[in-house]
Amino acid sequence: MTLYAHGFQYHPHQAAFLLPTAYGDSGRALRVHSVVQQLTAKGIGVNLRHSAPTTSAALPPASPKATPSAGRTR
Repeated sequence: MTLYAHGFQYHPHQAAFLLPTAYGDSGRALRVHSVVQQLTAKGIGVNLRHSAPTTSAALPPASPKATPSAGRTR
């Protein structure tokens, strides 16, 4: 109940409790700090990880650059 009370939401496809970005950086930091203190006091270990990066358009591959052949003559 501690996680839900602090706004965490369970996402089964990631097997993780996540905080919505709507809380902002400082709001999320305060919630994480509070939850970590409460869970470790109960002997429950906590592992944190960054969320998966959002998908964005991939950059096109760099075009090959011509390299001059120094000293090559026929």
